[in-house]
Amino acid sequence: MKLKLTPDVCYVAGLLSQSKEERTAVGIVTGKGEIEQRFISIALKEFEIKPEKIVIKEDGPNRHVYFYHSRIAKQLREIIDRENYIFKAKNDFAKSYLAGIFDAAGHVHKEGLKIKGLRPKDELMLSNLGIHSNRGRILNPSILLAFIRGRSIIIGESELA
Repeated sequence: MKLKLTPDVCYVAGLLSQSKEERTAVGIVTGKGEIEQRFISIALKEFEIKPEKIVIKEDGPNRHVYFYHSRIAKQLREIIDRENYIFKAKNDFAKSYLAGIFDAAGHVHKEGLKIKGLRPKDELMLSNLGIHSNRGRILNPSILLAFIRGRSIIIGESELA
């Protein structure tokens, strides 16, 4: 099964880009039920994963939700590895990918927005999209907010949105 690039596939790739999941698994660790439900919905619809193949484990205050599928995991990792080439235009794919990154590792604070664990290549991608950051701190948060509004679950819940 070859993955077709869709906004939902890009969102999961963004979530996975911040994950330390093993190479054959596709999964997230989250404390937000909305992110968990969206991940499961996309897995069922886009990846055609059978519901019984999705594993959910309690992990303290969070839940670890994942499934094993080496081919899908490999294709999602290829998207992540090529993020600077795929997500250089301000389109629905880039917006969804960045929303996934933010939902996986982003935080809203009184001081602004921060994305924990951004790699240099992630910061380059952000810069190419007109979003400036310094060690994960977003320097122009209004642009990021406008960019991922309607796609990010965290931004949708935020008082800054």
